[in-house]
Amino acid sequence: MEVSETLKKAWTAVEDAGLPEQIQQVAFREAVRLLVPIHAVAAPAATAYTSGQAGNYGVVSGFTGSSTSRDSSNGDGSKITEAESTILDKVEQQTGVPRAKLDELVYLDDGVLKISLPGIKLGKNNADKTRSIAQILTIVRGFGLDEDETSLELVRAEAQRLKCYDSSNFSAQVKVLDGYLVTGSGANRRIRAKSGGISGFPAFVDSILGES
Repeated sequence: MEVSETLKKAWTAVEDAGLPEQIQQVAFREAVRLLVPIHAVAAPAATAYTSGQAGNYGVVSGFTGSSTSRDSSNGDGSKITEAESTILDKVEQQTGVPRAKLDELVYLDDGVLKISLPGIKLGKNNADKTRSIAQILTIVRGFGLDEDETSLELVRAEAQRLKCYDSSNFSAQVKVLDGYLVTGSGANRRIRAKSGGISGFPAFVDSILGES
């Protein structure tokens, strides 16, 4: 498929969806990714397309960065080196969630991204809490650290820290999360947000902060 044709189809899909303006650029990038294989869009994803190619919205960073050999991708034990303020500013810009709310959600602790909220705020049961953790880490790391996908081991570790980890049902709990896709197997499983998960993130944040 020609690049120009792909961009036109992606932008048409965004317009037809009637999405809020603040998430249209994110939806456009996701539409491009779905229309062609990831290796085919990796190069143009770094360039913002101007009006006339795909409206006024460019293909933005976020879930388009390489997920390998990255200091900030501490699924392998390495530490995040980017400043917390920089990470959250990027998430705010690309999700529309106000910075003040993001400050209530996560924090960096010695180079590791952690959930700020107590487990009781994340859901009524362990399954709900685990899915909340998965959503927060996937979106914040995806946009704030430019990860294509997030290691499910990071979600597991945070669920264990917040004492809501259910070893027998962990995989099933995350797998049914609407708007997210789990790939891989064993310790190599990874999770990424689809367009539904991205567009629904602001409302999800309001719900767990008690502002819905």
